[in-house]
Amino acid sequence: MKKRIYIMVLSTVSCFLYISGLSAQEKPMKIICYNIYRGMEKDTSQNKQVFVDWVKAQDVDIFAIQEAYKFTQKGLEDLAARYGHPYAVLLKEREKGTPVAITSRYPIVDIHHVIESMHHGFILAKINGYNIINLHFSPFTYEKRRVETEVILQTIQATGDEGKWIVMGDFNSVSPLDSAYYTDGRYIRNMQGLARKYSYHDNLIDGNKIDYQVHSKILNAGLLDALRVYDTSLDLPRKARIDFIYVSKDLKDRIASGEIQVDEFTRKYSDHYPVVLKINDKN
Repeated sequence: MKKRIYIMVLSTVSCFLYISGLSAQEKPMKIICYNIYRGMEKDTSQNKQVFVDWVKAQDVDIFAIQEAYKFTQKGLEDLAARYGHPYAVLLKEREKGTPVAITSRYPIVDIHHVIESMHHGFILAKINGYNIINLHFSPFTYEKRRVETEVILQTIQATGDEGKWIVMGDFNSVSPLDSAYYTDGRYIRNMQGLARKYSYHDNLIDGNKIDYQVHSKILNAGLLDALRVYDTSLDLPRKARIDFIYVSKDLKDRIASGEIQVDEFTRKYSDHYPVVLKINDKN
C-alpha cells in the first residue's frame, strides 16, 4: 500500500515538473524597446528605484534602451542586475550624448558598436540565437536618417544571415503604414515649428512634405513592422509613431503579441512610450 502511494506521489510530481518545464519552454520571449528620456532623468528616486521596479514588473527578457544619458558600462550592469538582467552592453561612455544600450537575461555575444556615419549609433549583437540591432537615428534631418538607414540595411546584408532579425529603436521618422494618422497636417505643422525654432531641424522634404523613405526602404528590404503584423488596425496613442520593432519574415508567425505600452509609469517618465513584442521562441 505504501509502495503504491509512493508511486502515485512520484508520478504526480513528475507530471507537475514536466508540465512546468513545458510551460517554461512555451513562454514567449518578451522584448521591450524604450527611449527612456535622458537616462530616465524624470525618475528622481534614489538609484532610479521607480524605474527598476517598473522594469522588474515587466518580466522582460531583452530590453533595448535609447538615450542612456550619462550611463557607464559599470553603472548599466549594476542597474540591470537590480531588475534581473545579468548581461548588459552600452554603445559608448560619454559625458555628452545619448547612447543606446541593451540588457538581457541571456548572454549578449558577437557585439558590434557602430558610430561611424551615424548620429547616435547602434549596437549589433546576438542574443539567444537572434540577430539584434538597437538603433537611434538622427532627430534633425531626413537626409541623415536616409544615410543611417542604408548603413543598417547594408550591415544586415553583410552578415550573410537572412533570418531571426529583430531591428528596433527610435527611428525619429514615421512610417507609410501610419500615413492615415498624418492627413490632418498636425505632424507637418509640428515639424515646421521646429524648423522655425531651430535652424538645424530639416525633417520635411521641401519644408512641407513627410519623408517616408526610411521605413519604405526597410519594408522593401523585407523586414516587417511587428506591431502592424500583430494588429493591422493599430491605434496610436500619439499622433507620431517613431519607435519601432522590425522583424525578419521568418519570425512573422512567431509573433505572440505586440503593443505600445501606455500605463501610469510610461505616461509620466518619458516623452516616448515603450514598444513591447512577444516572440514564441522555438530555438
